[in-house]
Amino acid sequence: MKQSLLYISFILTLFITTNLQAQNQRQNSMSISASQRMTVVVNEDHVMTVTNAPANSILEIFSLVGTKVAEKRVVYNHQEFALDLPVGYYIVRIGDQTQKIVIR
Repeated sequence: MKQSLLYISFILTLFITTNLQAQNQRQNSMSISASQRMTVVVNEDHVMTVTNAPANSILEIFSLVGTKVAEKRVVYNHQEFALDLPVGYYIVRIGDQTQKIVIR
């Protein structure tokens, strides 16, 4: 009887610690992917700064009606581009990530 209780408590402890380790790994991978998410910022001088974009990828800028208005090659992880676009809202796409930008 004593051995059975010991065995059951051992199995429960093993199950609980394994489950906690799996949850910690999921949380770590989620925080890494969130920190590596691409960011695009446009300043007042119409300079767009792209951060955490994949190297050697294509950056596409679309108007809100879906017309491609610009295309740039991203060479570095952190890169700046001067934009020659009219004031308005645009969609930026790099790979499978998209983001809305505003040019004021």
